[in-house]
Amino acid sequence: MRVLATGGGTGGHVYPALECALGARDRGHEVEYWGSFRGQEKSACERASMPFKGFESGPVYRLTTVRGMKSLLTLLRSTSAVKKELQGRGFDVVFATGGYAAAPVLNAARKLGIPLVIHEQNTEPGRTNLIMSRYAAAVCTAFHGTARHFPKDKVHRVGMPIRKALRASAEQGRLPVGGSHLPQILVMGGSQGSQSLNDMALSTAMRMGDKKVRWTHVTGLSHFESTMNSLEKMGIHSEYEIKSYLQAEEMADAMFGCDVSVCRSGAGTMAELAAFRKPSVLIPYPAAFNDHQYFNAKEFADLGAAEIIRQDDLDSATLESRILGWLYDSDRQEMARTALAEWDVPDAVERILDIMETSGKTRR
Repeated sequence: MRVLATGGGTGGHVYPALECALGARDRGHEVEYWGSFRGQEKSACERASMPFKGFESGPVYRLTTVRGMKSLLTLLRSTSAVKKELQGRGFDVVFATGGYAAAPVLNAARKLGIPLVIHEQNTEPGRTNLIMSRYAAAVCTAFHGTARHFPKDKVHRVGMPIRKALRASAEQGRLPVGGSHLPQILVMGGSQGSQSLNDMALSTAMRMGDKKVRWTHVTGLSHFESTMNSLEKMGIHSEYEIKSYLQAEEMADAMFGCDVSVCRSGAGTMAELAAFRKPSVLIPYPAAFNDHQYFNAKEFADLGAAEIIRQDDLDSATLESRILGWLYDSDRQEMARTALAEWDVPDAVERILDIMETSGKTRR
């Protein structure tokens, strides 16, 4: 079977698509990844030795503006170019995770009658997936609450693909390297980092200076230097470790070692928290499309696996209170672990591949 994967712009779309593309290749299928030159997909595919074809694409802004009209024209030109490339290539199925980079591929494949399988990572769908779902053979979801947005007969809750190395580590249950017996807090601001979350973590650590805890703080590449400078000026104790970014093995160590995570509520982060069974204090990114990070967080909060603090309500006293509420309540931690185990779908990639293969057979 010939599989075309697409999706991108941001890592939240790219990496789930790439995990499924790699899984399809492992099953013996011919796989390519098409996406935007503007997003992260080209470099991600190069690192994974995945064939990549790029084209011009970008977010579609309001059509009543000049910027919006230019974006629409770019989308139409790219759709036409992708359609020409697709003709005669013999792809059996297109798998898409959404984002602006997926729109030209999905639109062109629809016009050529190639079956579409869509994966929506968040509770609130993005524009591309929502529009194209009416033409899809199947819509895969990660969150329970997403199903209400799509035709019932097309929806399959399959979970969230996460990095293979992380999934393997979570299932093996290995101990963290150099772990401390102190309660540990893991702070993450998402793939790009968050300056406001970085600043608040430092302020909260100052408030908690008399508590015997250990911090691991992932700042994001662009915020590392400024956060390190702030750490030195504030004179925070030695049990505070700052990292700019964590590779898969480092992330596995950090996840295993922590007792609670303070983080944004993007779909990838949420899936990793579930895989490692970690309770969290979630600060949804306020500018996320349709406030989807809040609704992601709410699903975990309703399960008893997370606390939510809106960014407008975020201060060091509130964050300290929520962190301590997890650290010293073992019964509550155990209930969170049980809920996350029920929510998690360890074989998400395999489930998606099964659906892709079934949908692709209709093309033959």
